[in-house]
Amino acid sequence: MTSINPNRPAPTFQPTQSTVPANRPASAPQTQAPAQQPPEAQAAAERNRDSFSPAAALRPSGRARVTTQGDNFVLEAQGQVGNRGSTPRGGVPTRLGTANAGGSFGLQGSLRVEVPREGATDAIRNGQLPNPASPETWPVGTRARAEVQGQAGFNAGLRAGPGRLGERLGLSTSYDRTQTQRYEVQRTSEDTVRATVTSDGRQRDATNIRGLEGRQDQRLGHTQSADFNIRTPEGRAAYDDFMRTGQLPRENGAGVSNVNRTDTLDQTREGRVLGREVATTERQTRLTADGAGDQTVRQTDRNVAGSTQTTEMQVGADGNGRARTAINDSVVATTTTRPGQPPETSYELTFTDPNAAAMARGAFSSDDAAASGTGPFTARLNEQQARALVERTMGQGLQGGQQALDRAFRTLSTNGQQTFATTLYNSTVDTRNPNAARRPLESMPPEAAAPAQPRTPAPAQPRPPAETVPMS
Repeated sequence: MTSINPNRPAPTFQPTQSTVPANRPASAPQTQAPAQQPPEAQAAAERNRDSFSPAAALRPSGRARVTTQGDNFVLEAQGQVGNRGSTPRGGVPTRLGTANAGGSFGLQGSLRVEVPREGATDAIRNGQLPNPASPETWPVGTRARAEVQGQAGFNAGLRAGPGRLGERLGLSTSYDRTQTQRYEVQRTSEDTVRATVTSDGRQRDATNIRGLEGRQDQRLGHTQSADFNIRTPEGRAAYDDFMRTGQLPRENGAGVSNVNRTDTLDQTREGRVLGREVATTERQTRLTADGAGDQTVRQTDRNVAGSTQTTEMQVGADGNGRARTAINDSVVATTTTRPGQPPETSYELTFTDPNAAAMARGAFSSDDAAASGTGPFTARLNEQQARALVERTMGQGLQGGQQALDRAFRTLSTNGQQTFATTLYNSTVDTRNPNAARRPLESMPPEAAAPAQPRTPAPAQPRPPAETVPMS
């Protein structure tokens, strides 16, 4: 299977359809190439550019359809092109079986401009689109959005016999990709223009070989925004550069503020045998950043067994960072990073189920009476103690750093708190000599801010035989 390439260029398309064809008034500001070049040649040149510029997307030729919606005049223009083809219905007979194939592509664009009614000029009321190269002429509150969407796909197959079973036992592959590029510009005040660029891509592909099938669905999104002070030379120059290149600044600066960026990636993978799902994994990743250099990353993993792991990491411009990883419903790992120092990681194991809490208390205490408490229980471990716990419960030889520890805790806690706590308790008992003293697991002392509450000692109870506690 293939993966989405985040560096793939956006489709090059310029919507040119106009619902009220007319020549542009001579007094209208012109931002096109030399006057002797006809509009058709300008559009063709723009489509052949290596990059798709907001100036082209936000300024199609001709006039737009005009409607009124609430307190706004709305100007809209659209255009599209596409084609498809396939083998004849029923496929093409071959020596290996019946073959079929098909493919399609499409491209469509749209432009929508909203202008407050009280600020609309006669030209705008007649379908004249505002000039994005002259934002100072826009009435405050004007918003323009240009969107271009491209689609391409293909499929091919070879049947192993008649009917649905013959299709499933044959060979097949398919691929479908859509890409949307969106530019939005809004004049928010007399001094400020806000620009937002959004790119959304989706890719779906599947392959089937003799009943063994793999499917993949990926969604990749980028959103960037920035505010330009068009009354300052620096802000106006930065806005003009955005109009020309389509690239927004990545940092706040002179005339540029409120820079933000969000990247997302959602992935789903499925494994099937004769159409029946046997494995599924899902991953969602989200990255946000601002113009001051602060970043936040959040990632969630989920598999077919119901196991879930979510990580949220924050990194400041000074290099200090903190990551929190929640594993299922009972484990939290916290990692702190500082410039020039190794990262520090600690784990919290929390048991809210009464039976699991009692068993976990016994696992971290040599006092068998500790297992009589059924209130919620939390144990804090440093990285060395966490590694020792994993080796006691899963065997020696754990290799790797925090990711290996996280995977081990995910395995231990997948089947619920009671199974997890039982595994911990079993690791403290010598199965070859059940009457020997237990070796409790080590943990960090409770924080001083939360002293242990005094309780009435419970009567001593006999130690449960190790063999009656099932291993996980």
